[in-house]
Amino acid sequence: MNVDFLEIVRAALARTRVRDLLGSNAAVVLERIARGGGATEWYYCRGTSDLDAVERSLSPGSVVSFYFDGRIRSSSNAPPVLADIEKIIDDTGDAVVGVVGEDGVKMSVEVVVSREDLVEFMSTIGPASRVFYGAFPARDDDGSRAVTITLPDRDGISRSHPH
Repeated sequence: MNVDFLEIVRAALARTRVRDLLGSNAAVVLERIARGGGATEWYYCRGTSDLDAVERSLSPGSVVSFYFDGRIRSSSNAPPVLADIEKIIDDTGDAVVGVVGEDGVKMSVEVVVSREDLVEFMSTIGPASRVFYGAFPARDDDGSRAVTITLPDRDGISRSHPH
């Protein structure tokens, strides 16, 4: 990422309550990539100390949602979590399931639609892994439980993009 765009990202986020909310809450961050054909990136932001790494990873024109309210839950990779995720699949048709990568911020997330998908994904992670899961979240923006922002493009102009 070039320095100019990083400053654009920081200025855009500064107009929100994200930094204040991260002072006392962790957030799961969903980035919907502009013109990405449904592509997403996911991050786990434990607090303001992780915000820099998230900011450096974001793409121009993306819609970025910070979820502070636990709609994406986390748990140890233990048998009870499978039942919770299966219930989400039964109720909504699918679930997002992920783990935080080695950098401690970027998440590897899959959309699972069946028990078979879920078992396959869970078999790829370690038994001590912290698992994040929930229904695919909406673009909520109430300023406290969730904050969603559309990032400007590299030229600093906010445009409507397919996400």
